[in-house]
Amino acid sequence: MLLLEGRGESEPFDLVVDALGTRSTLAPAVGRELPYGALWASLGWSDDCGLDEHTLSQRYRRSSVMAGVLPLGTGGGSGKRAAFFWSLKGDDLAAWQDAGIDRWKQTVVSLWPECSPLLDQVTDPQQLTFARYAHRTLSRPAETALIHLGDAWHSASPQLGQGANMALLDAWGLAMGLARNEAIDAALVEAIALRRRHVGLYQALTWLFTPVYQSDSRVLPFLRDRLVGPLSKLWPATAIQAAMVSGLIGDPLTTLELREPTVGSWQEPIAT
Repeated sequence: MLLLEGRGESEPFDLVVDALGTRSTLAPAVGRELPYGALWASLGWSDDCGLDEHTLSQRYRRSSVMAGVLPLGTGGGSGKRAAFFWSLKGDDLAAWQDAGIDRWKQTVVSLWPECSPLLDQVTDPQQLTFARYAHRTLSRPAETALIHLGDAWHSASPQLGQGANMALLDAWGLAMGLARNEAIDAALVEAIALRRRHVGLYQALTWLFTPVYQSDSRVLPFLRDRLVGPLSKLWPATAIQAAMVSGLIGDPLTTLELREPTVGSWQEPIAT
């Protein structure tokens, strides 16, 4: 059962699944908060910006300044949408608020003029949400009648874009563990075993790549742009990059008895 703040105890449960995210109150405090986070806003897509509505686009000045536009498709009958994000240090949030929205928009447009039609929709700082990132991994993601999944187990900066994918794979691993074991404790042990290697691999990769895209370093972005950038357009770097940002490094689908969908298909990975 759970102890509810101000409301006593909950009804008993066979299993509690914690999917409350990085700052879950059900998980122990581990890891560290990262210096950089980002401002996020959901905006209407504008064809006037000249960006590809099927492609994540980003602009950098070294690794300390970054803007991005992520197409979101359509939903709820509201037309095409886009997520706009702007890298910002947590310690600089108050200064950003004091400077005013117009000054910030001028800064963004000076870096990336094509964003002007999108930023015209931003008239109030309240339209932007500041996301604080943390790098943390629980050494014990399961205990008696409780399992932590997704960011509640493992969280990092979103440089590789695998947060939702990892959580879905965690959930599938839990489903497999429960299907194969009558005892809850045994099911949790198997669920964690199915996911631990892949989780550890992507936590390490994200830790390695985060300073390349969000940090005060001058050397890392220079190497990124002058050396890694050109090499990344050549085989086998292209295949490695595609696998990495698809969450497929370490072959997690085989471990979970899933297979990849046919290229070009909208079908989800399915059980073998």
